[in-house]
Amino acid sequence: MAQTAADIIDDADVRAIVEKIRNKKYQSRTAFRDYDATNNDSNSVEFPISDGEFDGDVAEIPPGSEYPRATKDYDKVQVAHTKYGLEVVIPDEDVEDNVIDITMDQEEDLIRAEETRVDGIAYSILSNNTNSAGAIDANSNSNGVIEYEDITLARQLAFNDELDMAELRLLTGGQNMNDLLNMDKFTQASDLGDQVLQQGILPGGNLVGQQAFLGVVGDIPVYLDNTGNYADGEAYLVDPTNFGWESTRRALDVSSYYDESIESTVWQIDERVGFAATQPSANIAIDT
Repeated sequence: MAQTAADIIDDADVRAIVEKIRNKKYQSRTAFRDYDATNNDSNSVEFPISDGEFDGDVAEIPPGSEYPRATKDYDKVQVAHTKYGLEVVIPDEDVEDNVIDITMDQEEDLIRAEETRVDGIAYSILSNNTNSAGAIDANSNSNGVIEYEDITLARQLAFNDELDMAELRLLTGGQNMNDLLNMDKFTQASDLGDQVLQQGILPGGNLVGQQAFLGVVGDIPVYLDNTGNYADGEAYLVDPTNFGWESTRRALDVSSYYDESIESTVWQIDERVGFAATQPSANIAIDT
């Protein structure tokens, strides 16, 4: 039998391509915590959502008196897991003609399209669940330009709303890169930016998507998304430890089989996930 693509590329190679693309410039999913639903016996999972303010006051307690009792109500949001996937096909002829590298470059476009789609679903949840204070626009005449004061006002709101300041990240589109690079207070991800990372300003020193990390504004790490979902002047200052969940019913799976009818090796790539925003106050919108 002639040599097939499976003789040159294995499932781990294809998985590495998927993960490389996912971590490169697709960032909306990083606003969510991971929830492992792989052992659940149901297609859906419920997350609690606060239904109101804390009801109760701390008071002096006279001897023999009862403690005041506080209450807090919760609703639930149900997340259904959706299967997303695609097939990557490599004909035997491409192996015989020694164009396997070129073919894999073309297949990356398919994977990129799938990752864009799933990240777009995360963006939809992110953009539609924001802090009730409304979108920040420090200068109403900025016409789609993100300014330093927009970010500092968002940071101020995050502090007042008791978000985790050490976990905050700014997510925005690649078309806003120029606005950020021209800020006097911006530190690009260069030698100085690397020092900032090593000093632990990013959560745990974990750099998600190195090419997506642009730098820091003050102490806020900035990540760029190039899916095309973000508009000019649109950004989100989000605390991923409080905002919401990406629930995984089945983790990213890569498998392959040989299709005799088309003399090709086929890789199947799929996952089952769902998204939920449980604390919109942890997501502060900037819209200039």
